[in-house]
Amino acid sequence: MLGRERVLVLAIAVGCGSQAPHVAKPEPSITVVDVGAEPRRLLRYELTPDATERMELTSKIRMRTAFTNTVLETGQSSADFPTIKNVNLIMVTSLGADGLASVRSEVENITVLDDVVDPALRARTEADVAQLKGSRVSWRMTPSGRISDVAVEAPNASPSRRNRLSNLADAVRETSVMFPAAAIGIGATWQVTSEHSSAGVTWNRTATYRLKALTDSSATIDAQFVMRAPSQALSVEPNASTKLTSGTSNANGELIVPLRGLVATGSAQGTSEMNLLIVRGRLRITSTVQTETLLSVKPVVATSPNNETPATNEP
Repeated sequence: MLGRERVLVLAIAVGCGSQAPHVAKPEPSITVVDVGAEPRRLLRYELTPDATERMELTSKIRMRTAFTNTVLETGQSSADFPTIKNVNLIMVTSLGADGLASVRSEVENITVLDDVVDPALRARTEADVAQLKGSRVSWRMTPSGRISDVAVEAPNASPSRRNRLSNLADAVRETSVMFPAAAIGIGATWQVTSEHSSAGVTWNRTATYRLKALTDSSATIDAQFVMRAPSQALSVEPNASTKLTSGTSNANGELIVPLRGLVATGSAQGTSEMNLLIVRGRLRITSTVQTETLLSVKPVVATSPNNETPATNEP
């Protein structure tokens, strides 16, 4: 029989990421709800050939798990993971006459901040993130922000971690703001629906964007994300299986999106809940994993050697 600690480890492992294979997703669809006020303009990204920027991404995760098994044992646990800060080098490797850009991102540095008192949890996190250094993601982006041909390389990752990193492909696709084909003005609202993968779970995702402010070089956008996951198998082995019975996720944030650059500035916060059925031999366990996530992103601003005049990423 599985012990209580073993059950909780299983639930946390599913919540943090499974090893389900990455599969191609259908293209997202976009609907304009409100074109906004005059004046209106067609928003498009105008990237520069060979442009290079650095992005700082900070993430914080808190997780709570609870379970009940067939012999009516119950348990619960919480994990406050340390904040992770990573710096990525992002560059435009080619730019076509039609504006189609090939982009590559590489993890240059990754740091686990000292904001967790549990030494075992911190050590486990440090071991995981150390394998991410040097990981690369490449993709193609149209002037509207539609992402395609996402590929992930993780030369320093173990086979299990490399499988989980396949979700980075979906992260790139989903964190890029895609603009509609219509001219829009302040107050415009549009929705992008797509299929999204995270932690081995396939979600139906609706992103709602509202144009809050607009200048010649940037768009300030309020974003809301709603995801729902239907019942689905996460892993199936002889005498062992893990099934998601339902999943919900909600998030919101604000982004300042550069129209002539690669790195947005903003933050987002979200919550999710996954309800699981875990079978190990004759033991059946129902478990709920609740996650709270805080994210922030910004360009890294380089300074001159004498720190007199900062040089920004904006061309």
